[in-house]
Amino acid sequence: MTIIFDLDGTLLNSIDDLGYACNYALEQTGYATHSIADYPRMVGNGINNLIRRALPLDQQTEENILRVRAYFVPYYNEHNCDYTRPYGGIPELLATLKSQGHHLAVASNKYQAATEKIVNHFFPGLFDVILGEREGIERKPNPQIVYDILSTLNIKHSTLYIGDSLVDRDTAANAKVPFVACSWGFVDRDVLIENGVGRIIDKPEELLLDIYIQQEILPQYDAFDGGHKRDHAETVIRESLKLARAYAADETMAYVIAAYHDLGLKFDREKHHIHSGEIMMEDANLRKWFTEEQLMTMRDAVEDHRASGKNPPRTIYGAIVAEADRQIDPLTVIHRTMAYSLKLLPDADFDMLYQRSLDHLHEKYAEGGYLKLWLNSERNVQGLAQLRALIHHEPELRKLCREWFDNQRNN
Repeated sequence: MTIIFDLDGTLLNSIDDLGYACNYALEQTGYATHSIADYPRMVGNGINNLIRRALPLDQQTEENILRVRAYFVPYYNEHNCDYTRPYGGIPELLATLKSQGHHLAVASNKYQAATEKIVNHFFPGLFDVILGEREGIERKPNPQIVYDILSTLNIKHSTLYIGDSLVDRDTAANAKVPFVACSWGFVDRDVLIENGVGRIIDKPEELLLDIYIQQEILPQYDAFDGGHKRDHAETVIRESLKLARAYAADETMAYVIAAYHDLGLKFDREKHHIHSGEIMMEDANLRKWFTEEQLMTMRDAVEDHRASGKNPPRTIYGAIVAEADRQIDPLTVIHRTMAYSLKLLPDADFDMLYQRSLDHLHEKYAEGGYLKLWLNSERNVQGLAQLRALIHHEPELRKLCREWFDNQRNN
């Protein structure tokens, strides 16, 4: 696996050296300096943007930025390792990853010379590719730095990106690679959550679990049908994390439950939830991270992801994954209902299929239907309200069903 790390705020706590260098440059050019404690909110997007944020609002011209930078760079080149140190657990994590055969890379918005010097000083021989800000290449969140890393390695396998900021989140999204945020860096955990960041780890060693899930578990979904491929599992993970936070549940347990919830599809559809729980319990690797009691709770939750009114979820974790898996998107529900009606009645005309689908939608989704929302998931509450409005506005519902039917016949 290729694992790409941001540098400042992810691998290294470099804020003091950045702050002292910026204060020196500001002082030399006649500007007021800042408390070192103010600098975490100024970093990100490269040195020029750090300087811009440190300057008074009415002085943030390109000319002034370059004038300050002319003092910043020589000073920082000499002092960039004075107070900078790896975060606790990072050297051990990198050594473990290297010993496991992973390919390691750094993607930084710090200028290239300083990036190389600092990484080689603190982590000699550990990184296969070290890239920073380079002339003519747009900075993160432009994904080019990720493309350049993967091109340099020229290895076709899975990739994971870890960073501490929204810039890193956006870089990974733009490059279409999975992202894990770390909470020990320059951006507070609450800020990451408020901005919709999904998976967040609080200790470096927790990354080993994410690597296992990304490398060994999620790829199994690639062999499933169109409605249960990896993008489905990733959606259930994302929604599970939101609900876990809303209901003060263990995020890591919810994350893994969601990752395993449909693995039993490799055996059969009818009892896949039971098989998924068995797969989880038989995975000895999970015992590196969870107690037996936690695993039993997680197994129950996996089994309960198909919970019904007759058999409701046994725990909050079952309610979380069941609600995350539900995804009440009105158009998707209508199309799936018509598709299932067609499967049951392959020779039926439109009117017969429509009536069967309408009866099912009333029976399950209308007021008094057997569908139950286990949690107040905003997405599903809104989706159900929209679906009910369509059910009660039959001309529009019939039109949507007819469009689906005609499209199936034409294709």
